[in-house]
Amino acid sequence: MVRCEFKKLFSNRINRILVLVLVVIAVVFSFFSIWSIKFVDKDGNTHNGLSAPRKLNEAKLKYKGALTSGVFYEIIQKEKNLNKKYGSMISDSLYASNEQEYGDIKDMIVSTLCYDKDFDDSVINDLDINEARNIYYIREKNINHMLKEYDNQEAKKKYLKRQFQKVHKPFEYAPAESWKTMGLYVTTYSMILLVIVSFFSSGLFSEEFRLGADSIFFSTKRGRTGGTITKIITGLLMASAIYWGAMLIMSIISFGVMGVSGASSPIQIEDSYSIYAYTFSQRYMVIMLSGYVGVMLSVAITMLVSAKTHSQVLSMCFPIVLFILSPFIGRILPFRKVFYITPDQLINVYNCIKLPLIYQFGGIVIMQIPMLIILYSIVAIMILPFIYRAFSKFYNK
Repeated sequence: MVRCEFKKLFSNRINRILVLVLVVIAVVFSFFSIWSIKFVDKDGNTHNGLSAPRKLNEAKLKYKGALTSGVFYEIIQKEKNLNKKYGSMISDSLYASNEQEYGDIKDMIVSTLCYDKDFDDSVINDLDINEARNIYYIREKNINHMLKEYDNQEAKKKYLKRQFQKVHKPFEYAPAESWKTMGLYVTTYSMILLVIVSFFSSGLFSEEFRLGADSIFFSTKRGRTGGTITKIITGLLMASAIYWGAMLIMSIISFGVMGVSGASSPIQIEDSYSIYAYTFSQRYMVIMLSGYVGVMLSVAITMLVSAKTHSQVLSMCFPIVLFILSPFIGRILPFRKVFYITPDQLINVYNCIKLPLIYQFGGIVIMQIPMLIILYSIVAIMILPFIYRAFSKFYNK
């Protein structure tokens, strides 16, 4: 019966075209991500294309390994000398043999020094050279300052302290350009997948009514029971297959060309004060997992509305409001904090990871992202019986 529902679903020409569109977008996004990376050679010529990501990685491999105080001192000294001699007039060839090689580490230093203020490269020039070896000490001092904000919330304070202790020092560096770039593209792609997969699921429970075959469906022996369950299973399988299949296509192409260097490096190299003890590869997986939960929640809601109203158009309105319009609404309303736990955050994990948001329920403390994944996974599962009830009880003769 599931096979029959799949055949019905993809016998629709529009649905087949949309699947093809998803594949094309995956390929296009892969090449956009590859071409977005630029490499400057020793002569100052800028290159992008299939070879640029790996050439950039090779240049940055000079600093691969533990980021010790000596490495920080060397980079800060170089930056100070360059700024003193050239100011902002650094040539491309000079950039190629300097900042291009250590730019990631420089950004980590600036991120550490710019605690509680906007990112500003000039802080390196203002730093006393004698403090150049104390980057980890400065980071620890700022972390302790952050923890003091939770003096009246001991459970949260202890939890945050444990999170920061999970990130081992000195940080182990490897160039992670591919993971950083793909974090942005996988976020955008998950939103596109959510809308299109929701469109597919919106027709599962309205098709019989559109074709006028509803009386036949409900009069069959297992139409109300087995038929309804089959439609629910079809929706879940369809969403899972399309989501992970599309993500796999994009990931294989992108990482196949750009490489997977930096997979085990901590994301604190990019954001020094992140409370998530993830590596770059783990962050990528969490972004995809969270997007998948968002898609499954959207599919469950869409199927429920479709089962209740038998309207494909109306059922599509709900995921669009919840996941697409909600972020814009949250920006103009005074109670903005509420929107940190709305469903749309499931497809905004790339940015959520930068926020030190934690929640306490009794004696349990949990970070924003794990809470969203657990909460909305439960909500999606809880919706399924209501879909069955709404559709199976309809047209009861």
